[in-house]
Amino acid sequence: MTVSRRVKLEDSMIRTVINAVVSIVISAGVALPSSAQQDDEIVLSLDRAVELALRNNEALLSTRVEEDRARARVREAYSEALPKLDFSSSITRNWALPEFNFGGQTFKVGTDNVINFGLDLSQTIYRGGQVGVGLRIARYYQRISASNTDRMRGNIVHQIHDGYYDVLLAEATLEVSTAAYDRAEAQYEGVQRFYEAGTVSDYDVLRARVEVTNALPPVTQARNRLAIAKADLKRLIGLPRKARIRCTGSLDVDVSGLPEDIETAVDRALTNRSDLKAARLQTTMNDAAIRLARGENGLDVSLSAGYLMQAQVNDPGFKSLGFNDFSRSWNTLINVSIPVFDGRQNSGRIMQAQADYELSRYVERQLGKQIEVDATEAVLNVVEASERVRAGEEAVELASRGLSIAQVQYEGGVSTQLELIDAQFVLKQAETDHVTAKYDYATAAANLRNVLGMMDDRSDDR
Repeated sequence: MTVSRRVKLEDSMIRTVINAVVSIVISAGVALPSSAQQDDEIVLSLDRAVELALRNNEALLSTRVEEDRARARVREAYSEALPKLDFSSSITRNWALPEFNFGGQTFKVGTDNVINFGLDLSQTIYRGGQVGVGLRIARYYQRISASNTDRMRGNIVHQIHDGYYDVLLAEATLEVSTAAYDRAEAQYEGVQRFYEAGTVSDYDVLRARVEVTNALPPVTQARNRLAIAKADLKRLIGLPRKARIRCTGSLDVDVSGLPEDIETAVDRALTNRSDLKAARLQTTMNDAAIRLARGENGLDVSLSAGYLMQAQVNDPGFKSLGFNDFSRSWNTLINVSIPVFDGRQNSGRIMQAQADYELSRYVERQLGKQIEVDATEAVLNVVEASERVRAGEEAVELASRGLSIAQVQYEGGVSTQLELIDAQFVLKQAETDHVTAKYDYATAAANLRNVLGMMDDRSDDR
């Protein structure tokens, strides 16, 4: 009895200590190890995935740096029209001064030290119209950079939509494959019961087992495709490889606001596409570059002014130097220059600018035509996928009813197992086609939005 009570007492004390430690850990809010924290699941909606991608995507960040560069170019262009003020100073030490002899006496010219302080002001008055044209070109470049950033944003958002829908497709495919495997297993168990009752042959059991075996590899393949799709989505949105994600979206997408006819889609695409806006601005900028090159042959007028303070002393320590010891001088200068002959250098620059202008016009027209084709194809793809979704819904319903009928007939001995297996295959194929159609519809709608320039808007980024 004594030993038993001692054991019970020790067990009670151990439980008490354990409970106390657990209570302390919980009350103190002890953090989980980093490995456990990494196992926390990240729930991703489509909007959240887009938000993360726009925050982390390096390609988009690089285009925003280009926007900063364009703003700097505008500031640089403004400087050409503003006055410039420079301060300069110098101290000259004359180690040997020139000497000359006059009447038997030797005289030195100058002093041992010369100190200069100066201010120089310069202002461009007219430069063949180059200042104004250069400022306009800098502004065009800034707008082109902004349009390129908008288009890059649209492409990234489109990639996120496709990557997100890839995950949803893989999950739906895994669900279809798993359901098919479960049906095959249930059928195998039913055939075994019939075999034990003596109503079916060995062949029926083997055939049902073959269906179970054949249904397993598609489940594994679907699971692998899901892992790959998630890995690619994490890459797109900038999440670490080991992060666990769960997508909460659906392949049932909202297409409100999308045009249903080709003409409307083409008009909206030509109006909204940021890359086409950039191409148009590029053409306008190259036209201004021609005027800029021609301005180099024009009149150049500028004004400059200078203020100089100079002191000459022989004191090496400058102790005797005072403010009144400086002499002061002012000067102004108007500079006028007209190029006469530059070896035809500027005429070559003008020809290059004209060629760039013509090339940009071709690029703009080609891009516009390609956008028309893309908009046409995108609308037709949405229409086609929509019809396939509706047909797929009906096919799944009919295939489900067919499987139910085949199951009842097989259990009643009216039909063979091959007819039941065929009905199961038809249902799986119908479910797979339906899921694929919904995926194609979702991606087609996303592509149409991208073609129309609806994903270029970055008002929600600020």
